[in-house]
Amino acid sequence: MLKCTPLLIGLSLSACAVQEKLTLGVEDPCTSLQNIVADYNSGFSSYRGKASTFQSITVFRAKEQIISGHCEIWEWANEDSAYMCSSTAPNEDVAKAMYDKSIDSVARCIGNTWTQEAEAERIRDGEAAGVATRFSAQEAGKPGIAVHRVDYRRDNSVYIYIGPTSRRDHF
Repeated sequence: MLKCTPLLIGLSLSACAVQEKLTLGVEDPCTSLQNIVADYNSGFSSYRGKASTFQSITVFRAKEQIISGHCEIWEWANEDSAYMCSSTAPNEDVAKAMYDKSIDSVARCIGNTWTQEAEAERIRDGEAAGVATRFSAQEAGKPGIAVHRVDYRRDNSVYIYIGPTSRRDHF
């Protein structure tokens, strides 16, 4: 029998079906999230695993996975880097639940030195593509954090982004 256990990043769902594929990759997700944020200025070098190189981007498997098997570090040609976790949902209702839980978990883990911005619509190719909630640090030199719920062309997924604020809306 599968036991539903609340997980960081919105993986606590009313139905257990999705949890068969999604598991927590760390023992203490808040500490992991805080440590990943702290490693931002080094381009997440402490968390880089095996690399796959493409024309203008290198994608590293994250050594520490908040969501087991679903986190990567992207490094663009200009050396900007972002830590991202993604999860596909079977439908919009599950994606909404994951998104809401993710926002609550991130806000709780990063604390009150960050500002949670109002939810904003995502636009892709001129079409509505879901929503995003962004977090901004009050301290200079910190990354931006965003939680995205993608609802675009029958794709229902949730992304957690930690990286340059200039890129947090462009994936």
